[in-house]
Amino acid sequence: MGATIVLADDEVDLRTIYAACLRAAGYEVWEAADGRQALDLVEAHQPALLILDVWMPALNGMEVLDQLRHAPCSGSMKVVMLSSLGDSDTRLEGFSAGVTDYWVKGLSLTDLCERIKRVLAECPAAADRADY
Repeated sequence: MGATIVLADDEVDLRTIYAACLRAAGYEVWEAADGRQALDLVEAHQPALLILDVWMPALNGMEVLDQLRHAPCSGSMKVVMLSSLGDSDTRLEGFSAGVTDYWVKGLSLTDLCERIKRVLAECPAAADRADY
């Protein structure tokens, strides 16, 4: 089994399609429909990567990042923001909060997998656990 990923997005269709694609690529994927579930899954599974939507119920992506900043469970986890918002202010806010990368929704499945491989390759602990 490849690296563990938590995919947090309240858009069910997008989350389901992306999660199925990532599982087919060999990753262990946990799905969260809101920010609170994302935090619970990060704590329970200590993923190599958190893919985090900006706007979600319960806690938005920026609030999740703020809470993770103080959580020992986040360790060397990489965080990628995934959002329909591509404006520079939102991107800057994400990078200022410590995200590894910021992707605008609408990625092809091939592009998603390639970007994830690249992000995980930059993380030695995750690369050790990945089977690609």
